[in-house]
Amino acid sequence: MSALVTRIKPPRLSSLLLPIYCKSHFSTSSGESPEQWLQNLNVKTLPVKTFSFQFDRSSGPGGQKVNKCNSKCTMTIFSFSTCSWVPQEISDQLRAKKFRFWAKSKDSIVIQSDGSRSRETNKQLCLEKFVNEVKATCWFEKPPTNESVRRWDTIRSKARETRLRDKKFQTDKKRLRRKDEF
Repeated sequence: MSALVTRIKPPRLSSLLLPIYCKSHFSTSSGESPEQWLQNLNVKTLPVKTFSFQFDRSSGPGGQKVNKCNSKCTMTIFSFSTCSWVPQEISDQLRAKKFRFWAKSKDSIVIQSDGSRSRETNKQLCLEKFVNEVKATCWFEKPPTNESVRRWDTIRSKARETRLRDKKFQTDKKRLRRKDEF
């Protein structure tokens, strides 16, 4: 009686941890507001595993080495409008304000860098360009301070008083022009 026993390989630990880490750390459902997300955005908090990097021949600096190695970095974020790690408000702002690196036809973000002879440096430059451009493009209106609310209330009340005073003046002026009929 021999039974066939098949050995099932358990999944790799890294493949189990990556989705959990990405969902918990970059999820917008973590209670973090879009303003806080934008403020905390930096190169270290980006989910680099979800980006696509391609290295090509560079036309930048390099001397004799320029045509021998692929150092120009092209970073692509596919399906940007459906990215779960970017809050919807920020994604909407980037698409509405014509984000500089957004390719509308492909629904992706494409950033290139060939400022250095090093692949890793160009990769970092692409990530920094993305972070800086997102921070420069997006903004959120801050709630008004009590002082500014008070100031606008006084401006509004003075404007109302002036309008009513002018209206009364015009009424009196027209009343004086009328001929009184008895």
